[in-house]
Amino acid sequence: MNCGRRALVLALFALVGIAGCEATRIRSEWRDPSFAQVPFHKVLVVFQHADPGLRRIVEDEMARDVPNATAAYTLFRDEELRDVARVKQRVRELGFDSSVIMRVEGVQHERTYVPGQVYAAPGYAGGFWGNWGHGWTMVYEPGYLRQDRIVRIATNVYAVEPDKLVWASESETFNPTSLRDAIAEVVRVTARAAAKAMHERS
Repeated sequence: MNCGRRALVLALFALVGIAGCEATRIRSEWRDPSFAQVPFHKVLVVFQHADPGLRRIVEDEMARDVPNATAAYTLFRDEELRDVARVKQRVRELGFDSSVIMRVEGVQHERTYVPGQVYAAPGYAGGFWGNWGHGWTMVYEPGYLRQDRIVRIATNVYAVEPDKLVWASESETFNPTSLRDAIAEVVRVTARAAAKAMHERS
């Protein structure tokens, strides 16, 4: 493993240790055998979202957490992002060898009915005091409807030359307090998965 990839792997493993990721899971993951050969010396990080403010915040977090990374918003104005020819020329001119692109694929809400339950201590032998004592050990939890918010995010890693997808994943985050929190969780979980993939190929 060269120094660039080793630094990325170590940084990603360190990033995973920052916080737990119990609310996020990788639903699917794919990688090309050439993934571990991508140098990652100069990485362009992109969050594709219609809200420019959120895009800047997330790209800053991605750039902070991914070694050798530059946020796309620092290179391209909002109106330039859809100009593929312009972006391609600029990326090549600046010598980027790889890119990490994230986008929200969907947000869904699920309702689940959780049935009621009765928790009870062992039975009692009749009598007033036995009934009295046993009754206080009975606990009833009524059923309720649980509303879950699930945010699905896709992450793709590309080698710029050749123009090739080398790693991809789709994740789910359950009940994030905000979209930004969901992205932060996905960055951590995706980092772990990507680092594992690179480590296995090294």
